[in-house]
Amino acid sequence: MGVLAWLGILAACGAAATSLVVRDPRLRAAAMLVALVLAPIIVMGDVWDTERFVDLRDSPARVAGALAVAGLAVAAVTAAMLRRPAALPLLLVGVLAFRIPVELGGETSNLLIPLYLVIAAGAIAALVRALRGEPGAEPRRPAGAGPVARGIDAAMSLLPWMLAAFLLLYALQSAYSSDLSKATETAAFFLVPFAAMFALLVDVRWSRSLLGALLVVVVAEALVLVGVGVWQAAARELFWNPTVIAGNEVHTYFRVNSLFWDPNVFGRYLTLAILAAASYMVWTPRFGRAIAAAVACGVMIVGLTLAYSQSSDVALISGLIVVVAPRWGPRWALAAGAVAVVAAIALVLLSGVEPTSERSLDVRSSGRVTLLRGGVELAGDRPVYGYGSGSFQEEFSDRYLDVDEPEGGAVSHSEPVTIAAEQGVIGLAVYTAMVVTGLAALLGTAPGVPAARTALVACFVAMIVHSLAYAGFLTDPATWALLGVGLSLARAPIPESLAERAPRPAAESAPAQSRVQAA
Repeated sequence: MGVLAWLGILAACGAAATSLVVRDPRLRAAAMLVALVLAPIIVMGDVWDTERFVDLRDSPARVAGALAVAGLAVAAVTAAMLRRPAALPLLLVGVLAFRIPVELGGETSNLLIPLYLVIAAGAIAALVRALRGEPGAEPRRPAGAGPVARGIDAAMSLLPWMLAAFLLLYALQSAYSSDLSKATETAAFFLVPFAAMFALLVDVRWSRSLLGALLVVVVAEALVLVGVGVWQAAARELFWNPTVIAGNEVHTYFRVNSLFWDPNVFGRYLTLAILAAASYMVWTPRFGRAIAAAVACGVMIVGLTLAYSQSSDVALISGLIVVVAPRWGPRWALAAGAVAVVAAIALVLLSGVEPTSERSLDVRSSGRVTLLRGGVELAGDRPVYGYGSGSFQEEFSDRYLDVDEPEGGAVSHSEPVTIAAEQGVIGLAVYTAMVVTGLAALLGTAPGVPAARTALVACFVAMIVHSLAYAGFLTDPATWALLGVGLSLARAPIPESLAERAPRPAAESAPAQSRVQAA
């Protein structure tokens, strides 16, 4: 059974990887659908005899009803996408972070069901359009002239291949994992559907109005989520997550999670929304819109404050530094970074943390120091190939935790350390190359729309920083969405005549003024 499970993971990841790199739109859509069909099959094979799935198997009417509702939803969304292709990115981003609690066998799982349905509909619509012979969004970006431009062009070409390499490597290294079920879960619920989403977003034809609509969707949803969080803080009541509820009873502060399960995920979502709004704010020449974006940022920061997510705060600061750099130049960005570092050190010292005490740091970071140290030790034991995909929790628990330790206590909180422990230097090299390639590709995004490029790069940097303390980089749909939108805009940039004119950065405007004066 273990061999069949591994072959299933390999087949699903292989099909998803194929959808990332093939050029023929029919093959790409077919590969997406194969991957999306295989994903639930390998999950069912993994949990077939578990109590939770037996409970579902014993309710055929319930299963049939759920499948009927899902089928109708997919059909409706597919029809909408065929009529209006621009609906695809708006729907994908609109449902990006929403999970639905599903109870089986007395346990609750929070699944990205709305996102899965939209991805499935998008794949079907892509196949229908390909069979009709409708043209896709072909790259029309002119080749770069200088070495930097040529490097960005190379990164755009390599990015899909690097993502495909990561998928295949993850599948291959699950063969010797001590927790094949975890590897199956990661591949089926995250890597495979998110790869399909990336492939769908790369084919989107962008316009200035569509980018604006996307920003409105992101900010409007964030404001609604903040409203829910403010209500939770006022009512002192959360919808779910017993761990956070219990923590609020003993802490002097009250953490909110809005409609999310984890306050840190709520904080991550708000961080990305703030960076998108801030990027628009600093680049738009329209004063009224800049003020509206600033007000929205202020409201979202209120929600971020109520989440009490330290990792989100650090990620936001890093992203804001990136926002400053292209708008006012690297000097202001370095100055902002220096101020942020000094402020962070002051806050750490004022909070009572002893920087030289590992125990003090571990307590203040909710055990992250122990996880980090344990992960480094695991990586040191098998430095080349690691313990296998998805094995971190199992290996860490066996080595460092007591048998009566509550399940989930060994969930990793640092993406590079997790990859080093599970996949060794081989996996870490592929992951690093993918991150660098992705960042380089985003730098070539939307030269005529600097607000979009700034937002994408800033959000990607924030995701990298946040994953250092919370993990969840490639298992977060936001990462794949950022790369998909960025690569689409980089391959087929919006013409300058359609791009919003914005003031040049100070670093560019000063030399231009001097040339005019000299003339």
